Amino acid sequence: MMSIIALFEAVALPQTPVETFDLGGNHNILYLFWQADIVVKFALLLLFIFSIISWAIIIMKHRQLKSFKKRTHQFLYSFWQSKNIETLVSKGAFRKSPVFTIFKSGVTSLKDPENSKNIAFVRRDIARTAEEEIEQLEYYVPFLATTASAAPFIGLFGTVWGILNAFWKLGRGGSSSIAVIGPHIAEALIATAIGLAAAIPAVIFYNFFVNKIRLLTRDITQFSEDLSHRIEKEYFK
Repeated sequence: MMSIIALFEAVALPQTPVETFDLGGNHNILYLFWQADIVVKFALLLLFIFSIISWAIIIMKHRQLKSFKKRTHQFLYSFWQSKNIETLVSKGAFRKSPVFTIFKSGVTSLKDPENSKNIAFVRRDIARTAEEEIEQLEYYVPFLATTASAAPFIGLFGTVWGILNAFWKLGRGGSSSIAVIGPHIAEALIATAIGLAAAIPAVIFYNFFVNKIRLLTRDITQFSEDLSHRIEKEYFK
């Protein structure tokens, strides 16, 4: 009996050595990133890019919308305080804002000899400029929606791939020690965490900006109509 056992031990295939590494004092995100599988690294790098671009858009749009709101209110105050359009034009240039751009377009169209006798052409130019200004307000905001919807799935993909890789190494090594699979599971889970970290600010600020843009769009649309009526009243009696 002993000879049979010894025979099996002699011919048995050697086990593949288990791949392990000790986190030690380096249990941080950067260390986990460098130890991760190439696919997980790609997912993490993609999430970092999404996050950086999203934060750049958030900072830029916050400053832009805040500035446009302030300048819009300043110009609207001057517009309604002025007795007529010529008085407002004589005050000189105003700081750039969507409503001032629309006003400038309307005045320029009014001075065109071909439009001076047809209010429909002036209305057309005002409406076209208003649409362009609304588009300017919406620039880059859809990227935040893309980040909010795509980042969690990219992170989930990295997590699933990392866990599959961990179990593959576990089955190949034949050991269920937490020291073997723990670091690999950590690599995988960090992808989901970073995916959520990229998505959560994006969805919060996307909704915030959509509301701000909606209010500015309302002001732009209303001002376009008021400007058209005032031009018609003062120049097309």
